[in-house]
Amino acid sequence: MKTHPEKYCDLVMKGGVTSGIVYPKAVLELAKTYHFKSIGGTSAGAIAAAVTAAAALGDRRRQAGDELGPDAGFEGMADTARQLSSKGFIYSLFQPAFGATNAFRLVVLLASPARGLRKFFGILFAVLAIAPLEFLTILTVLCGLGYVIAGSVGVGAALLPAALCAFGGAGTCGAFRIARVARRNQMGLCSGLRGRRAWPWWRRRPLALTEWLHETLQVLAGKREGEPLTFGDLRHAPRYVNEPPSQYSINLQVITTGISHREPRTLPFESKGFSFLKEEFDRLFPATVVDWMIRNGAGEPLVVDGKTYYRLPEANQFPVLVAARMSLSFPLLISAVPLHEAAAWSRGQDQSTADEGEDAEVVDREAGEHTVVGTMEGLASGGRARSATVVTAMRMCWFSDGGISSNFPIHLFDTGLPRWPTFAINLRYPPADHRSRRDSGRKLSPEELEDAVFLPLTNNQGWRYSYHSIASVRAFSEVAGFVFGIIGTMQNWRDLLQSRAPGHRERIVHVSLHGAEGGMNLNMPDNVLRNISEKGAIAGQRFASFRFDNHYWIRWRNLSAAVQSYTMDFTDQTTRERWVPAYADVCGLPLADGEPPSYPFRTKAAGEQAQAMYKLLHTQGLTWKQGLDLSHKAPNPAPQLKITPTF
Repeated sequence: MKTHPEKYCDLVMKGGVTSGIVYPKAVLELAKTYHFKSIGGTSAGAIAAAVTAAAALGDRRRQAGDELGPDAGFEGMADTARQLSSKGFIYSLFQPAFGATNAFRLVVLLASPARGLRKFFGILFAVLAIAPLEFLTILTVLCGLGYVIAGSVGVGAALLPAALCAFGGAGTCGAFRIARVARRNQMGLCSGLRGRRAWPWWRRRPLALTEWLHETLQVLAGKREGEPLTFGDLRHAPRYVNEPPSQYSINLQVITTGISHREPRTLPFESKGFSFLKEEFDRLFPATVVDWMIRNGAGEPLVVDGKTYYRLPEANQFPVLVAARMSLSFPLLISAVPLHEAAAWSRGQDQSTADEGEDAEVVDREAGEHTVVGTMEGLASGGRARSATVVTAMRMCWFSDGGISSNFPIHLFDTGLPRWPTFAINLRYPPADHRSRRDSGRKLSPEELEDAVFLPLTNNQGWRYSYHSIASVRAFSEVAGFVFGIIGTMQNWRDLLQSRAPGHRERIVHVSLHGAEGGMNLNMPDNVLRNISEKGAIAGQRFASFRFDNHYWIRWRNLSAAVQSYTMDFTDQTTRERWVPAYADVCGLPLADGEPPSYPFRTKAAGEQAQAMYKLLHTQGLTWKQGLDLSHKAPNPAPQLKITPTF
């Protein structure tokens, strides 16, 4: 491996549960040519991003002269890639909670490429295993009624309908039972820690997902036990010789979904609004990580209704493991992560609540906005700031898989004129009618592997619409395809549109996965694991010859056209005869009474600077309207500047 790449890059990775096997070898290939600066992802992509960041930290520390073990850095990541590609390893990471084993096995079976008959018998066995007493009770009662009515003849006549009714009743009871198990296990079948699955006495009980990830991050980063890898470790990592200046050495960001607030959130949190309960986190994270978070909380714990709520650590002290686990909480399969926020405050004799739709602020609205909403996640956190010192009630906020809201966060790290490209790895699944059950476990040839990986080489590639047919000979399959198409559109439309835009599409490598490759297939055979891993290696190799000159030129053409269009529109809207009186009073002209209605500038000089900027923009727009159109022959679709919230 090349030890001193001369180029830098950012990297974004898409979610996809077991499809994340693609990433380790892709990262190892990229590391031969590039140093990593910013790394991000969602769900399984967040796990890969955390592992990549840890390996990048280990590499930087070794280059700086730190004495690290042989498994630190990218050398250790090669072992991680081999580990993930070994048969049965991924399956062993998912260890169901007590009472969830049969439901978990059914989920694994239904997600596999097994034939319909096997899945049918799997459902039958799962229902009988989850609710055997209910099945026998209903069957006995109905057959007993048949016997009372017509003796043994009645039993024979009632047996089949009784069995069907018993199966339906047991299935209903079983569903409610599993729902109770999932709720008890924090909305998932697997917590991420070791469950109660029985293992042969001669085998060492393997680590579960969160435990394995914690151990992997610690080893790759060269961190000692009891000191979990934090975002501060990454941000303030040693710099390479002649490294371009930037805010952070390594900038890691992952996406989670705030179910209670119905919004995506970027981790680590920059605000201090959330707390956690030790007893809840003990069921999700190793004890050393929970103890670290308690010792390094951002403020004193809150005691409300007899419970102690510990503040989350500041961003620099926030454990990377917790962020990655919050991003990978696949709904109902892996437990969600509960946090808590203040719901009511007391201030003297008054009490304020934070119920939805109610203005619960007990301080000046603008003061609250400038202390909270002014940050990156102000809108997401509601912009609440409190002068009250006593919290009288807390409420639970659930965080689940980041892929629910942004499965391919291509927007991360994007700027108008980037200093280095942000590469992205997209996982694509062809339409169902192209998947071949016959080829699912076959070892692919080198040519087939190469054909499964695509990186646009010309400006006319990577923009075409994808098409997913829902047609099927079976009505149920067609309706199911329609429903899942709706869900997929809601989940991916924003990411999909942005990934096709010029300046984005040429830096995305697409990896096609077929049949039993990735997704929810937890127990894949050796050939399938090898196919996925090798596709990742090819994806990383494709970026080695990336055309920086063309990418930077496209970004400049986009930005110049967008800025010109925005400025010309500003001129149109600020032409005197088009202005409404309110705009004329506040834009570029001194106010009559000298005070704006809200959001005043800090100083008089700042207000004068804003007025000068107005005149400059207005004049420049007039000049451009009489000159050449910079959007002529610019990349399509036409770029635009918009004021949008960040998350």
